[in-house]
Amino acid sequence: MKTRTFYNIIIAIVLCVSSQLHAKSPYRISWEKDGYILGLGITASSTGYLLYRSVSPPTLEELNNLSNLSINSFDRYATDRYSTTADLSSDILIGAFTAAPFILFFDKTIRNDWKTITLMYIEVWSFIGGGSMLSKGGIERFRPFVYNPNVPLDKKLSGDAKMSFFSNHTMAAFASAVFISTVYSDYNPDSEWKLYIWAGSLLSASIIGYLRYESGMHFPTDILVGAAAGSIVGYAIPWLHREGNKSVSITPDMYGRNYELTVRVKF
Repeated sequence: MKTRTFYNIIIAIVLCVSSQLHAKSPYRISWEKDGYILGLGITASSTGYLLYRSVSPPTLEELNNLSNLSINSFDRYATDRYSTTADLSSDILIGAFTAAPFILFFDKTIRNDWKTITLMYIEVWSFIGGGSMLSKGGIERFRPFVYNPNVPLDKKLSGDAKMSFFSNHTMAAFASAVFISTVYSDYNPDSEWKLYIWAGSLLSASIIGYLRYESGMHFPTDILVGAAAGSIVGYAIPWLHREGNKSVSITPDMYGRNYELTVRVKF
C-alpha cells in the first residue's frame, strides 16, 4: 500500500511538471563556485568513506552489555521494530527516489537547462554521501534491531549494525524531495501546482523515513536528523546557483604554504 501511494505521487508530479512550460533559467553555474562546491563535497565523501570503512563489527561482549534502557524514551520503542519487508521496500523506493528529480525534464525549459540541473544534482549527492558516511563512521551508533532479541545474531554481528546515525535513506529522500520542489518552484514561480509538488514529494520522503523506522534500521532521531540534513542540502544547492545571488561568495586565499577557503554569507 505504501509503495503504491509513493508511485501514485510520483506520477502526479510528472503530470504537473509536464504541464508547465515557462521562461528563462533562474540558475547560473560557474567554474569557480561549482569547483569549490564539488571539491568540498568530494572531500567530505572521500573522508567519510575512509571513516565508514574503518568501522569494525560489534563483538559478542559489546552485544551482551547492551540494554534498551540506556536509550532515551523517545527512541526506545524503535528497538521493538524489525521488518525485512520494510527494509527491502525502503531500498526499492529510495532507488526510485534517487532518479525522481529527472522528472523535472518533462518541463521543456528545465530540459533545455539539463546541464545545470544535472551538475547541481551531482553536487547534492556528493554531500548526501559525505554527510552520511562522516556521521556513521564517526559516531558508530548501534541500530535499533541490535537490541531486539528476535533478530538473528549474524545480522547483529555485521559492521552495518553500528551505522545507525544518521539515516542515509531519509537524507537522500528529503534532499531529492526538496531539490525537486525548489527547482520546480524557481522555474515556475506562479504555478498553482507548487504546493502539490512540495506536499507530494515531502510525503513520499516521509514514507521512506517511516519504513526505516519500521524496519528496525533507525531510531526516530536518526530519521529526523537525516530529514533535516537532506532538506538543507536539497535547498542550499539550488539557492547557491540562483541568478543574481550575491549573498554567497567563495574565495581561496594563500598564506605562504598554507591554503585557505573562505566562504562569506550575507543575510
